[in-house]
Amino acid sequence: MTEPIIIMGAGIGGLTAALALLRQGVPVRIFEQARAIGDVGAGISLGATASRGLYSLGLEDTLRAASDAPLASEARHFRTGALLAHGFADRPGKAPERHLTNQIHRADLFALLLAAVQAHDADALRLHHRFASATQDASGVTVHFAEGGCVRGAALIGCDGIKSRVREQMFGAKEPRFAGRLVYRFLVPIEAARPFLSNPGTVSYVAPDRSLLRYAVRHGRLINCVAFVRSDQPTRESWTERVDADELMAIFDGWHPDVRGLAAAAPREGTAKWPLFDRDPLPVWIDRRIALLGDAAHPMLPFLGLGAAMAIEDAVVLGRVFAEGGTPEDVLSRYARARAPRAAEMLLASREQAEIYAEGPDTKRRLATTHAERMRYDPATVAL
Repeated sequence: MTEPIIIMGAGIGGLTAALALLRQGVPVRIFEQARAIGDVGAGISLGATASRGLYSLGLEDTLRAASDAPLASEARHFRTGALLAHGFADRPGKAPERHLTNQIHRADLFALLLAAVQAHDADALRLHHRFASATQDASGVTVHFAEGGCVRGAALIGCDGIKSRVREQMFGAKEPRFAGRLVYRFLVPIEAARPFLSNPGTVSYVAPDRSLLRYAVRHGRLINCVAFVRSDQPTRESWTERVDADELMAIFDGWHPDVRGLAAAAPREGTAKWPLFDRDPLPVWIDRRIALLGDAAHPMLPFLGLGAAMAIEDAVVLGRVFAEGGTPEDVLSRYARARAPRAAEMLLASREQAEIYAEGPDTKRRLATTHAERMRYDPATVAL
């Protein structure tokens, strides 16, 4: 294939897709609307499926070096701190899934993905290019940019997020669904957090209609905290809306002292909130030489911790189907057939898990599909 695959979006999905294709000898060009890729977001936990996928792309050593492995995984009562459930707590160092879980700062993940892509092609990424439209014919796709100019490629992969312009052109404009929840994120330096870490490892404090998850990133130097709060109305759509101290502390009124201590130590400058959105499962991901990947295809709620993982799974499978060969239309059709059923299942399961969490610490409901079953999936070896 002489013409490159055009990738719109340089997020986790876009960069992983680029790396998967480059490792198969497929040329790519990545276009990102931002003017710079910076230190965005906070912590992210990559479970077994995501880690297997990234390891298959040659990133095991660099990912492990940049990540923290969980020492324990527990759910605790929001007020008393009593143990409700545990994951690795009773078998530290022995569970194989522990060694396939990587807790990492999102900016560090971006950095290692970008370095891996640029090691294959230093000129693969172009910043400040906003998608305007795409046209396709029997021999390729032409992408036009809002800033002017165009680029020609063999196929187009839309990795441009929940408000994907590529998806909009393919299937029409439709607003995503507000999930009735707000997310609050903050990072606490370990020196300030240490007095409030009575229990080591990953801990989720669970209350009716709200919860807080915390775990270490950057080799224990930061404690990543993320709270989910039910809300009838979304805030303005932003990843960077700042939160004042009174608002954050009010969320945790009456909670365990460890939670209130972490919230009180949250840096005001780096504490943000945003509303959660998703979309219904999309039955069709492709239009001849154009396909969707990651949140552009299946934005999902974070209650299974599989949002980034699903994009990584997509990307690894995409690289594998291109390696098998065929026309771009045939390749993308195989990719969509391989990925759409799992993505739809996980999207709906994430919604159900959100409702289970909202029932609080006394709920007896559990998902029919267990965590172990979900995490056996391996995008590098699954039948295509």
